[in-house]
Amino acid sequence: MEQGGSKIAAAGGPLTADVVIVGAGPVGMMVARLLALDGVRTLVLERRHAPFTEPRAIAFDPETLRCFQRIDCLDALMPTLEVDVPVAYYNGAGRLLGRVASMEKRFGFSPRGTFYQPEFEAALSHGIESCGDIRLMRGVTVGDVADLGDHVTVALVDADGKLRRVRASYAVACDGGTSRVRERLGVGFYGSTFAEKWLVVDVVDDNYPHREIRFFCDPRRPAVTLPVSRGRRRWEFLLMPGDDEARFAEADNARALIRAISGTEPGAIERSLIYSFHARTAERFRAGRVFLAGDAAHLTPPFAGQGLNGGIRDAANLAWKLAAVCQGRMNETLLDSYDDERRGHVKAMTALAVRLGGAIMPTNRVRAWLRDAVMRTLWAIPAQRARVNRGDIIPAPDLGASRLVNWSAGGPVGQMIPQPDVRVGKDDVPLDVLLGPGFAVIGLGADPLDCLSSADVAVAARLKARLIHLGDGGDAVDLRGELATWSGMERGMLLVRPDRFLADRMCVDDRTDKLAWAERAYTVMPAAASPAESIAA
Repeated sequence: MEQGGSKIAAAGGPLTADVVIVGAGPVGMMVARLLALDGVRTLVLERRHAPFTEPRAIAFDPETLRCFQRIDCLDALMPTLEVDVPVAYYNGAGRLLGRVASMEKRFGFSPRGTFYQPEFEAALSHGIESCGDIRLMRGVTVGDVADLGDHVTVALVDADGKLRRVRASYAVACDGGTSRVRERLGVGFYGSTFAEKWLVVDVVDDNYPHREIRFFCDPRRPAVTLPVSRGRRRWEFLLMPGDDEARFAEADNARALIRAISGTEPGAIERSLIYSFHARTAERFRAGRVFLAGDAAHLTPPFAGQGLNGGIRDAANLAWKLAAVCQGRMNETLLDSYDDERRGHVKAMTALAVRLGGAIMPTNRVRAWLRDAVMRTLWAIPAQRARVNRGDIIPAPDLGASRLVNWSAGGPVGQMIPQPDVRVGKDDVPLDVLLGPGFAVIGLGADPLDCLSSADVAVAARLKARLIHLGDGGDAVDLRGELATWSGMERGMLLVRPDRFLADRMCVDDRTDKLAWAERAYTVMPAAASPAESIAA
């Protein structure tokens, strides 16, 4: 079964592409969709003959929704989401230990919520049939992935049993935690597997009355429940010593557990399975021309809801870099920054999930009592309570000490920029609509064309940067001045990457060259480029 791909290769003919992706799960498809924004010819190989129909991942972050916005699949996704869902922690006596309830938007979206993965993947695949730069092949068995120095080859057996070979510039392994590509590359996968096992139960026609993500921090049996779209709900229960694992996932036992903790009769059980959770990270995310992303690169326990979201962050970081290199706009050394920029944040998210798991899972009553005492004490301190309520315990997206950021500029460089609404004419639109798919230079109260030197304008053109003028004579206005407040600049310029991270903030007092550092850091190639697109915004 094949979808899309009129630009890739004729059916039965030689398979060539700029990038080949192994795995058509959410991360693999997000990489493909982001590459397609730049017209990169992408071949996606998937062993399953049809999309996965069982729910697995469940929680979204605003950065994930921002990626859906970039690939024009947000409208297909939004009706399927449970948004603005609070998170509450209760001890064994039913006492509230902490609550994350702030609904203030982050990056233009709800701060937290849940999705139903089959609907999530359907939204991600929305319109792929008409995307000529993506070819999706299902029912494929992938064999060796070989890095031959100037290209990669992938051996496969297609759905018709034919042995075929793919030639591409680069490969991305998105084939999950048991990645065969990673194994064949000899890349180590280090960390630990939790000794505890959890029963995961997905219910339809839910009638539990509390619309929140609720953690039951009860040493007798820790549990968690999450509301999901269209009346569904997930329940998770820790297996305790003495539980009969062979029978624990049976429907009658799952129903009894739900009744005991909820006081309600569950609806139909869609899935009931026992899982072990992992905290593992690949020793490197790049092996020559092959990259690891998503679960193939890192596994994290689910207690912070960051597994799939971490994979989407991988896609957002990697795709634009692959596109720039494949198109000859930047040198391939740029691709080393993928591991440099992602590893630190992955480590922080995994550490948070492990800490949360340690707080939720203790079955020792003394440890649970100490946990309750600490959380009650923190909850009694207004500043700490406000911090928990805002969800500030989640590490903000950042780029570590990346060389692709002008750290000397100070302020919030290296952070993801907010996404306020801006007024264009009579319409209010999200900022990302103006930014477009690539780099952008945002002039705050200044026109970049008037403030950049001729050399900088040439660099911006080679970056394929869009020049945007916000306010003070521009045709669009930041309605609340959020960007000026956030950046600490009432008048200046912001260099924004395709993944929406701030690379530089620049004064406008002179026309000295300001982008020379970026030309060097991003290894921008001196090839001819079209003039930078300018938008009076």
